[in-house]
Amino acid sequence: MAPVFEYEVRSQNGQKIEGTLEAENETMLASNLRKKGYYILNIKKKREGLNLNNILNFNKKVKLNDLAVFSRQFSAMINSGISIIDALDILRDQIDHPTLKKTVIAVTEDIETGSDLSESLSKHPDVFPELFVQMVRAGETGGIIGDVLDKVADHYEKQDELQGKVKSALYYPITIMVIALLVVIFLLTNVVPTFVTMFGDLGAELPLPTKILIGLSSFMQSYWWLVALVLLALFFFFRNYRKTPNGRLRTDSFILKIPKVGEMMKKIYLSRFSSTLSVLLSSGVDLLAGLSIVEGVVGNRLYGQALTEARIKVREGATLSDPLEKRAEFPKLLVHMIKVGEETGAMSGMLDKVAMFYDREVDRSVEGVVSIIEPVIIVFLALVVGFVVISIVMPMFDMYTYL
Repeated sequence: MAPVFEYEVRSQNGQKIEGTLEAENETMLASNLRKKGYYILNIKKKREGLNLNNILNFNKKVKLNDLAVFSRQFSAMINSGISIIDALDILRDQIDHPTLKKTVIAVTEDIETGSDLSESLSKHPDVFPELFVQMVRAGETGGIIGDVLDKVADHYEKQDELQGKVKSALYYPITIMVIALLVVIFLLTNVVPTFVTMFGDLGAELPLPTKILIGLSSFMQSYWWLVALVLLALFFFFRNYRKTPNGRLRTDSFILKIPKVGEMMKKIYLSRFSSTLSVLLSSGVDLLAGLSIVEGVVGNRLYGQALTEARIKVREGATLSDPLEKRAEFPKLLVHMIKVGEETGAMSGMLDKVAMFYDREVDRSVEGVVSIIEPVIIVFLALVVGFVVISIVMPMFDMYTYL
Protein backbone atom coordinates (compact mmCIF):
# COMPACT_ATOMS: atom_id res chain seq x y z
CA MET A 1 0.00 0.00 0.00
CA ALA A 2 1.30 3.42 -0.94
CA PRO A 3 1.90 6.09 1.75
CA VAL A 4 -1.05 8.24 2.79
CA PHE A 5 -0.71 12.04 2.60
CA GLU A 6 -2.83 14.80 4.08
CA TYR A 7 -3.36 17.73 1.75
CA GLU A 8 -4.87 21.21 1.73
CA VAL A 9 -5.77 22.75 -1.63
CA ARG A 10 -7.85 25.59 -2.96
CA SER A 11 -10.20 25.08 -5.91
CA GLN A 12 -10.54 27.44 -8.87
CA ASN A 13 -13.54 29.11 -7.22
CA GLY A 14 -11.51 29.78 -4.07
CA GLN A 15 -12.95 27.02 -1.89
CA LYS A 16 -10.51 25.40 0.55
CA ILE A 17 -10.49 21.60 0.41
CA GLU A 18 -8.80 19.17 2.81
CA GLY A 19 -8.43 15.43 2.49
CA THR A 20 -6.21 12.37 2.46
CA LEU A 21 -4.91 10.43 -0.53
CA GLU A 22 -2.53 7.57 -1.28
CA ALA A 23 0.45 8.35 -3.52
CA GLU A 24 3.95 7.06 -4.16
CA ASN A 25 5.43 10.38 -3.01
CA GLU A 26 4.58 14.06 -2.48
CA THR A 27 5.69 15.04 -5.99
CA MET A 28 3.29 12.64 -7.70
CA LEU A 29 0.44 13.71 -5.43
CA ALA A 30 1.12 17.39 -6.11
CA SER A 31 1.20 16.71 -9.85
CA ASN A 32 -2.15 14.89 -9.76
CA LEU A 33 -3.78 17.65 -7.71
CA ARG A 34 -2.53 20.36 -10.10
CA LYS A 35 -3.96 18.42 -13.05
CA LYS A 36 -7.35 18.70 -11.39
CA GLY A 37 -6.98 22.47 -11.27
CA TYR A 38 -6.25 22.79 -7.56
CA TYR A 39 -3.83 25.29 -6.00
CA ILE A 40 -1.76 23.44 -3.40
CA LEU A 41 -1.56 24.93 0.09
CA ASN A 42 0.04 22.10 2.04
CA ILE A 43 0.98 18.41 1.69
CA LYS A 44 2.35 16.24 4.48
CA LYS A 45 2.62 12.53 5.17
CA LYS A 46 -0.07 11.27 7.49
CA ARG A 47 0.99 9.81 10.80
CA GLU A 48 -1.15 6.95 12.04
CA GLY A 49 -1.42 6.95 15.80
CA LEU A 50 -2.20 3.87 17.85
CA ASN A 51 -5.63 5.04 18.96
CA LEU A 52 -8.42 2.77 20.12
CA ASN A 53 -10.34 3.07 16.85
CA ASN A 54 -7.36 1.84 14.81
CA ILE A 55 -6.58 -1.00 17.22
CA LEU A 56 -10.17 -2.28 17.31
CA ASN A 57 -10.69 -1.50 13.60
CA PHE A 58 -13.77 0.65 14.18
CA ASN A 59 -12.93 2.86 11.19
CA LYS A 60 -13.30 0.15 8.59
CA LYS A 61 -12.18 0.82 5.05
CA VAL A 62 -14.92 0.99 2.44
CA LYS A 63 -14.59 -2.15 0.34
CA LEU A 64 -15.34 -2.79 -3.32
CA ASN A 65 -18.57 -4.57 -2.46
CA ASP A 66 -19.76 -1.55 -0.43
CA LEU A 67 -19.13 0.75 -3.40
CA ALA A 68 -20.83 -1.69 -5.77
CA VAL A 69 -24.01 -1.86 -3.68
CA PHE A 70 -24.03 1.91 -3.20
CA SER A 71 -23.59 2.53 -6.95
CA ARG A 72 -26.29 0.02 -7.90
CA GLN A 73 -28.85 1.53 -5.53
CA PHE A 74 -27.88 5.08 -6.48
CA SER A 75 -28.23 4.23 -10.18
CA ALA A 76 -31.68 2.68 -9.70
CA MET A 77 -32.95 5.80 -7.97
CA ILE A 78 -31.47 8.22 -10.52
CA ASN A 79 -32.94 6.20 -13.41
CA SER A 80 -36.31 6.28 -11.63
CA GLY A 81 -36.35 10.07 -11.81
CA ILE A 82 -35.39 10.78 -8.19
CA SER A 83 -33.13 13.80 -7.76
CA ILE A 84 -29.53 13.33 -6.63
CA ILE A 85 -30.10 14.94 -3.22
CA ASP A 86 -33.27 12.94 -2.53
CA ALA A 87 -31.53 9.74 -3.65
CA LEU A 88 -28.60 10.39 -1.30
CA ASP A 89 -30.99 11.13 1.55
CA ILE A 90 -32.70 7.78 1.01
CA LEU A 91 -29.39 5.91 0.66
CA ARG A 92 -28.03 7.52 3.81
CA ASP A 93 -30.66 5.74 5.90
CA GLN A 94 -29.98 2.39 4.21
CA ILE A 95 -26.18 2.36 4.52
CA ASP A 96 -24.78 0.27 7.38
CA HIS A 97 -21.09 1.06 6.84
CA PRO A 98 -20.28 3.91 9.29
CA THR A 99 -17.54 5.52 7.18
CA LEU A 100 -19.57 5.41 3.96
CA LYS A 101 -22.65 6.73 5.73
CA LYS A 102 -20.72 9.65 7.23
CA THR A 103 -19.23 10.46 3.83
CA VAL A 104 -22.61 10.36 2.03
CA ILE A 105 -23.96 12.84 4.58
CA ALA A 106 -21.00 15.16 3.89
CA VAL A 107 -21.46 14.81 0.11
CA THR A 108 -25.19 15.60 0.40
CA GLU A 109 -24.49 18.74 2.44
CA ASP A 110 -21.87 19.83 -0.09
CA ILE A 111 -24.25 19.39 -3.05
CA GLU A 112 -26.90 21.41 -1.22
CA THR A 113 -24.46 24.33 -1.17
CA GLY A 114 -24.15 24.22 -4.97
CA SER A 115 -21.32 21.78 -5.70
CA ASP A 116 -21.49 19.15 -8.42
CA LEU A 117 -21.71 15.49 -7.45
CA SER A 118 -18.27 14.67 -8.86
CA GLU A 119 -16.68 17.66 -7.13
CA SER A 120 -18.22 16.62 -3.81
CA LEU A 121 -17.08 13.02 -4.22
CA SER A 122 -13.52 14.11 -5.07
CA LYS A 123 -13.17 15.61 -1.58
CA HIS A 124 -13.31 12.11 -0.10
CA PRO A 125 -10.62 10.11 -1.97
CA ASP A 126 -10.26 7.68 0.93
CA VAL A 127 -13.84 6.51 0.24
CA PHE A 128 -14.51 7.31 -3.42
CA PRO A 129 -11.46 6.48 -5.60
CA GLU A 130 -10.40 8.48 -8.64
CA LEU A 131 -12.04 5.97 -10.99
CA PHE A 132 -15.42 6.51 -9.33
CA VAL A 133 -15.07 10.31 -9.44
CA GLN A 134 -13.96 10.47 -13.06
CA MET A 135 -16.78 8.22 -14.25
CA VAL A 136 -19.36 10.31 -12.38
CA ARG A 137 -17.84 13.45 -13.91
CA ALA A 138 -18.14 11.89 -17.37
CA GLY A 139 -21.75 10.96 -16.59
CA GLU A 140 -22.51 14.53 -15.56
CA THR A 141 -21.06 15.83 -18.81
CA GLY A 142 -23.10 13.43 -20.93
CA GLY A 143 -26.23 13.57 -18.76
CA ILE A 144 -26.11 9.82 -18.13
CA ILE A 145 -25.16 9.57 -14.44
CA GLY A 146 -27.55 6.67 -13.86
CA ASP A 147 -26.07 4.57 -16.68
CA VAL A 148 -22.52 5.38 -15.58
CA LEU A 149 -23.26 4.38 -11.99
CA ASP A 150 -24.56 1.07 -13.33
CA LYS A 151 -21.22 0.54 -15.09
CA VAL A 152 -19.38 1.46 -11.88
CA ALA A 153 -21.40 -1.15 -9.99
CA ASP A 154 -20.69 -3.79 -12.66
CA HIS A 155 -16.99 -3.00 -12.53
CA TYR A 156 -16.67 -3.14 -8.74
CA GLU A 157 -18.75 -6.32 -8.53
CA LYS A 158 -16.47 -7.92 -11.09
CA GLN A 159 -13.31 -6.83 -9.26
CA ASP A 160 -14.72 -7.97 -5.92
CA GLU A 161 -15.58 -11.36 -7.42
CA LEU A 162 -12.06 -11.67 -8.81
CA GLN A 163 -10.50 -10.87 -5.44
CA GLY A 164 -12.90 -13.25 -3.74
CA LYS A 165 -11.87 -16.14 -5.99
CA VAL A 166 -8.20 -15.68 -5.21
CA LYS A 167 -8.75 -15.22 -1.47
CA SER A 168 -11.11 -18.18 -1.09
CA ALA A 169 -8.72 -20.42 -3.02
CA LEU A 170 -5.78 -19.47 -0.80
CA TYR A 171 -7.64 -19.49 2.54
CA TYR A 172 -7.49 -23.28 2.86
CA PRO A 173 -3.74 -23.81 2.34
CA ILE A 174 -2.88 -20.76 4.47
CA THR A 175 -5.15 -21.98 7.28
CA ILE A 176 -3.59 -25.45 7.15
CA MET A 177 -0.09 -23.94 7.28
CA VAL A 178 -0.93 -21.77 10.29
CA ILE A 179 -2.51 -24.71 12.13
CA ALA A 180 0.53 -26.84 11.34
CA LEU A 181 2.91 -24.23 12.76
CA LEU A 182 0.79 -23.91 15.91
CA VAL A 183 0.83 -27.70 16.35
CA VAL A 184 4.63 -27.78 15.97
CA ILE A 185 5.01 -24.99 18.54
CA PHE A 186 2.69 -26.90 20.92
CA LEU A 187 4.76 -30.07 20.50
CA LEU A 188 8.03 -28.24 21.15
CA THR A 189 6.80 -26.37 24.23
CA ASN A 190 4.48 -28.94 25.88
CA VAL A 191 4.97 -32.49 24.59
CA VAL A 192 8.71 -32.75 23.97
CA PRO A 193 9.72 -31.51 27.48
CA THR A 194 7.97 -34.58 28.95
CA PHE A 195 10.24 -36.84 26.95
CA VAL A 196 13.32 -34.74 27.76
CA THR A 197 13.03 -35.73 31.43
CA MET A 198 12.69 -39.37 30.50
CA PHE A 199 15.68 -39.23 28.15
CA GLY A 200 17.73 -37.50 30.85
CA ASP A 201 17.03 -40.33 33.29
CA LEU A 202 18.16 -42.80 30.64
CA GLY A 203 21.72 -41.51 30.80
CA ALA A 204 22.63 -42.87 27.36
CA GLU A 205 24.03 -40.95 24.40
CA LEU A 206 21.11 -39.44 22.49
CA PRO A 207 20.87 -39.55 18.65
CA LEU A 208 21.54 -36.34 16.74
CA PRO A 209 17.85 -35.78 15.68
CA THR A 210 16.81 -36.06 19.34
CA LYS A 211 19.47 -33.55 20.40
CA ILE A 212 18.26 -31.12 17.74
CA LEU A 213 14.64 -31.55 18.84
CA ILE A 214 15.51 -31.04 22.51
CA GLY A 215 17.56 -27.95 21.59
CA LEU A 216 14.65 -26.48 19.65
CA SER A 217 12.28 -27.26 22.50
CA SER A 218 14.54 -25.63 25.10
CA PHE A 219 15.03 -22.59 22.91
CA MET A 220 11.29 -22.14 22.31
CA GLN A 221 10.53 -22.48 26.02
CA SER A 222 13.19 -19.95 27.04
CA TYR A 223 13.14 -17.51 24.13
CA TRP A 224 9.63 -17.71 22.64
CA TRP A 225 9.31 -13.98 23.26
CA LEU A 226 12.45 -13.35 21.20
CA VAL A 227 11.01 -15.35 18.28
CA ALA A 228 7.78 -13.35 18.51
CA LEU A 229 9.69 -10.05 18.57
CA VAL A 230 11.82 -11.04 15.57
CA LEU A 231 8.75 -12.04 13.56
CA LEU A 232 6.99 -8.81 14.54
CA ALA A 233 10.06 -6.74 13.60
CA LEU A 234 10.32 -8.49 10.23
CA PHE A 235 6.63 -7.82 9.57
CA PHE A 236 6.92 -4.09 10.29
CA PHE A 237 10.20 -3.85 8.36
CA PHE A 238 8.64 -5.46 5.29
CA ARG A 239 5.51 -3.31 5.54
CA ASN A 240 7.50 -0.08 5.81
CA TYR A 241 9.95 -1.17 3.11
CA ARG A 242 7.05 -1.89 0.75
CA LYS A 243 5.74 1.63 1.32
CA THR A 244 8.91 3.11 -0.23
CA PRO A 245 8.91 3.52 -4.05
CA ASN A 246 11.98 1.31 -4.47
CA GLY A 247 10.68 -1.29 -2.03
CA ARG A 248 7.30 -1.44 -3.76
CA LEU A 249 8.96 -1.86 -7.15
CA ARG A 250 11.28 -4.64 -5.95
CA THR A 251 8.61 -6.62 -4.12
CA ASP A 252 6.16 -6.29 -7.02
CA SER A 253 8.86 -7.48 -9.42
CA PHE A 254 9.66 -10.43 -7.12
CA ILE A 255 5.99 -11.46 -6.99
CA LEU A 256 5.92 -11.77 -10.79
CA LYS A 257 8.94 -14.11 -10.69
CA ILE A 258 7.43 -16.66 -8.28
CA PRO A 259 6.63 -19.86 -10.22
CA LYS A 260 2.90 -20.29 -10.91
CA VAL A 261 1.98 -17.52 -8.47
CA GLY A 262 3.66 -14.93 -10.68
CA GLU A 263 1.72 -16.13 -13.73
CA MET A 264 -1.53 -15.95 -11.78
CA MET A 265 -0.80 -12.41 -10.58
CA LYS A 266 0.11 -11.28 -14.12
CA LYS A 267 -3.28 -12.41 -15.36
CA ILE A 268 -4.99 -10.62 -12.47
CA TYR A 269 -3.15 -7.36 -13.28
CA LEU A 270 -3.95 -7.67 -16.99
CA SER A 271 -7.61 -8.36 -16.24
CA ARG A 272 -7.73 -5.36 -13.91
CA PHE A 273 -6.05 -3.13 -16.50
CA SER A 274 -8.35 -4.21 -19.34
CA SER A 275 -11.55 -4.09 -17.32
CA THR A 276 -10.84 -0.71 -15.71
CA LEU A 277 -9.73 1.03 -18.91
CA SER A 278 -12.69 -0.47 -20.80
CA VAL A 279 -15.28 0.84 -18.35
CA LEU A 280 -13.62 4.28 -18.28
CA LEU A 281 -13.54 4.63 -22.07
CA SER A 282 -17.12 3.37 -22.45
CA SER A 283 -18.26 6.00 -19.94
CA GLY A 284 -16.73 8.87 -21.88
CA VAL A 285 -13.43 9.34 -20.02
CA ASP A 286 -10.62 10.20 -22.46
CA LEU A 287 -7.69 7.82 -22.92
CA LEU A 288 -5.06 9.95 -21.14
CA ALA A 289 -7.23 10.42 -18.06
CA GLY A 290 -8.14 6.73 -18.14
CA LEU A 291 -4.49 5.65 -18.24
CA SER A 292 -3.70 7.98 -15.36
CA ILE A 293 -6.39 6.28 -13.26
CA VAL A 294 -5.42 2.74 -14.27
CA GLU A 295 -1.81 3.39 -13.22
CA GLY A 296 -2.99 3.63 -9.64
CA VAL A 297 -5.47 0.76 -9.57
CA VAL A 298 -3.64 -1.95 -11.52
CA GLY A 299 -2.01 -3.08 -8.25
CA ASN A 300 1.59 -3.58 -9.37
CA ARG A 301 4.27 -0.89 -9.52
CA LEU A 302 6.00 -2.48 -12.53
CA TYR A 303 2.78 -2.35 -14.56
CA GLY A 304 2.12 1.14 -13.20
CA GLN A 305 5.47 2.36 -14.55
CA ALA A 306 4.78 0.78 -17.93
CA LEU A 307 1.42 2.56 -18.12
CA THR A 308 2.99 5.86 -17.09
CA GLU A 309 5.47 5.57 -19.94
CA ALA A 310 2.65 4.61 -22.31
CA ARG A 311 0.59 7.62 -21.23
CA ILE A 312 3.54 9.94 -21.94
CA LYS A 313 3.94 8.43 -25.42
CA VAL A 314 0.21 8.73 -26.12
CA ARG A 315 0.28 12.37 -25.06
CA GLU A 316 3.09 12.88 -27.58
CA GLY A 317 0.95 11.44 -30.36
CA ALA A 318 1.64 7.69 -30.31
CA THR A 319 -1.04 5.01 -30.18
CA LEU A 320 -1.45 3.00 -26.98
CA SER A 321 -0.43 -0.27 -28.62
CA ASP A 322 3.00 1.06 -29.70
CA PRO A 323 4.57 1.59 -26.22
CA LEU A 324 2.83 -1.47 -24.74
CA GLU A 325 4.23 -3.64 -27.52
CA LYS A 326 7.75 -2.85 -26.30
CA ARG A 327 7.02 -3.96 -22.73
CA ALA A 328 7.33 -7.62 -21.71
CA GLU A 329 4.58 -7.19 -19.11
CA PHE A 330 1.92 -6.96 -21.84
CA PRO A 331 1.50 -10.11 -23.99
CA LYS A 332 1.08 -10.00 -27.74
CA LEU A 333 -2.58 -11.05 -27.56
CA LEU A 334 -3.52 -8.02 -25.48
CA VAL A 335 -1.47 -5.63 -27.63
CA HIS A 336 -2.99 -7.05 -30.82
CA MET A 337 -6.53 -6.64 -29.47
CA ILE A 338 -5.79 -3.02 -28.50
CA LYS A 339 -4.37 -2.38 -31.96
CA VAL A 340 -7.52 -3.78 -33.57
CA GLY A 341 -9.60 -1.61 -31.27
CA GLU A 342 -7.63 1.49 -32.27
CA GLU A 343 -8.08 0.74 -35.96
CA THR A 344 -11.81 0.04 -35.68
CA GLY A 345 -12.59 2.68 -33.05
CA ALA A 346 -13.92 0.04 -30.67
CA MET A 347 -11.13 -0.12 -28.09
CA SER A 348 -13.53 -0.30 -25.15
CA GLY A 349 -15.24 -3.39 -26.55
CA MET A 350 -11.93 -5.06 -27.34
CA LEU A 351 -10.60 -4.39 -23.84
CA ASP A 352 -13.78 -5.85 -22.37
CA LYS A 353 -13.23 -9.06 -24.35
CA VAL A 354 -9.61 -9.17 -23.18
CA ALA A 355 -10.76 -8.76 -19.58
CA MET A 356 -13.21 -11.66 -19.93
CA PHE A 357 -10.45 -13.82 -21.42
CA TYR A 358 -8.08 -13.12 -18.53
CA ASP A 359 -10.85 -13.64 -15.98
CA ARG A 360 -11.19 -17.19 -17.28
CA GLU A 361 -7.41 -17.58 -17.23
CA VAL A 362 -7.31 -16.41 -13.61
CA ASP A 363 -9.75 -19.19 -12.67
CA ARG A 364 -7.45 -21.77 -14.24
CA SER A 365 -4.35 -20.25 -12.66
CA VAL A 366 -5.91 -20.23 -9.19
CA GLU A 367 -6.76 -23.92 -9.52
CA GLY A 368 -3.20 -24.62 -10.69
CA VAL A 369 -1.61 -22.72 -7.78
CA VAL A 370 -3.82 -24.46 -5.22
CA SER A 371 -3.08 -27.87 -6.77
CA ILE A 372 0.64 -27.20 -6.19
CA ILE A 373 0.41 -25.57 -2.75
CA GLU A 374 -1.62 -28.38 -1.16
CA PRO A 375 0.91 -31.18 -1.91
CA VAL A 376 3.76 -28.91 -0.77
CA ILE A 377 2.00 -28.34 2.57
CA ILE A 378 1.35 -32.07 2.96
CA VAL A 379 5.02 -32.86 2.30
CA PHE A 380 6.09 -30.15 4.74
CA LEU A 381 3.80 -31.52 7.45
CA ALA A 382 5.02 -35.06 6.79
CA LEU A 383 8.66 -33.99 7.14
CA VAL A 384 8.03 -32.03 10.35
CA VAL A 385 5.88 -34.68 12.02
CA GLY A 386 8.20 -37.42 10.80
CA PHE A 387 11.22 -35.63 12.27
CA VAL A 388 9.48 -35.24 15.65
CA VAL A 389 8.37 -38.89 15.73
CA ILE A 390 11.80 -40.22 14.72
CA SER A 391 13.53 -37.97 17.27
CA ILE A 392 11.32 -39.40 20.03
CA VAL A 393 11.26 -43.04 18.92
CA MET A 394 15.01 -43.48 18.29
CA PRO A 395 16.12 -43.04 21.93
CA MET A 396 13.21 -45.22 23.06
CA PHE A 397 14.65 -48.09 21.01
CA ASP A 398 18.02 -47.36 22.57
CA MET A 399 16.36 -47.48 25.99
CA TYR A 400 15.00 -50.97 25.38
CA THR A 401 18.45 -52.07 24.19
CA TYR A 402 20.05 -50.55 27.27
CA LEU A 403 17.61 -52.39 29.53
